[in-house]
Amino acid sequence: MMLFACLVLAHIVADFYLQPYSWIMDKVKYKIKSVGLLKHMSVHTLLTFTALYVGGVALSSELALALLIIIVTHYMIDIWKTYMGFTTKYFVLDQTGHLLILLGVSLWLSGITFASILSLMQTQFTIGVFAIIIGYLLAYKPLSILIQLLLRPYLQQFEAATQENSGLQTAGEYIGALERFLIITFVLLGQFAAIGFLLAAKSVFRFGDMRRQNDRKLTEYIMLGTLLSFSFALLVGLSIKNLF
Repeated sequence: MMLFACLVLAHIVADFYLQPYSWIMDKVKYKIKSVGLLKHMSVHTLLTFTALYVGGVALSSELALALLIIIVTHYMIDIWKTYMGFTTKYFVLDQTGHLLILLGVSLWLSGITFASILSLMQTQFTIGVFAIIIGYLLAYKPLSILIQLLLRPYLQQFEAATQENSGLQTAGEYIGALERFLIITFVLLGQFAAIGFLLAAKSVFRFGDMRRQNDRKLTEYIMLGTLLSFSFALLVGLSIKNLF
């Protein structure tokens, strides 16, 4: 998929490295009438043409049609995003749309059929791959909910004022999920020393909180949550590694 790689590289450079902040603000303010958007599309056109040519597409009507599809859809998606707002949700949808267009054009120009894609998927997606995907999915929502349920009886022992100062909303869930992702990855790679460094780093960051609070209940609550998260992640990672 050399062509797809070239197109993605061109997209990343044009979207994130050759788009000044002033162009972005111009898009936000003027939307479809934005001059910054036209400049952005000019850069995209040049880089996408180069990517298509370097990726092996000869100068032909196919190259012109592929370039037209990519640029027009990119323009439409960017206009849509300016009206939706620059939030995480629409940023992800915006980038996903761009990448799907690039993938579709790459498959079309490469002559890859749906049957060959299915055959490749059946070859690559073994039981081990599915086990890894299931493991990471378990590490996010299911284990987050399980840990919250296990810690709920202890959370009720804190005063309401303490709970109100408990930190950013949902941040703890994301931190826990990320640390479990890292632990599963380290286990699959056999890097158990890295897990120790991760635990040590988290302990250093948490030490200040526990020291300032001067509360044994809070200290034990934090330690229990951390050890539960690490233990479940190790269990999932070792299960995948040993079973598959």
